[in-house]
Amino acid sequence: MGARSASAHSRLAVAAAVFHPLLVVGLFYSLALHMHRRLGGWPERIGDAGFPDDLVVHANIAQCAFGALLFGTLLVLPLAFVFCACVPGTRSSLRYLGIYGLLSVVALGITQLAPAPFVYWWWD
Repeated sequence: MGARSASAHSRLAVAAAVFHPLLVVGLFYSLALHMHRRLGGWPERIGDAGFPDDLVVHANIAQCAFGALLFGTLLVLPLAFVFCACVPGTRSSLRYLGIYGLLSVVALGITQLAPAPFVYWWWD
């Protein structure tokens, strides 16, 4: 009976670890598709001036999620690793932090595979 609850706990922890990186990749590429379809191509200038309101909202949501992933990966994750490594009762969480960290790096790398005009717009 205890194994079943531990298994459910680990599945939930894995799902929580993969959710944010997968969400960012989904938002990033759905924004690229949305932008290309709505504008009839890639933006010719930096910024969102002249974009339809729904595209601006989509871009803002994607940028917030992406920013949170960067912040989490570069600042929060290392601190969480140190904390979990130093506090004996939290060492079992290291594997889930590792999953999150690995998928976050992969997600950030996958964003670089988007069409160059979109990536240029995104980073500026």
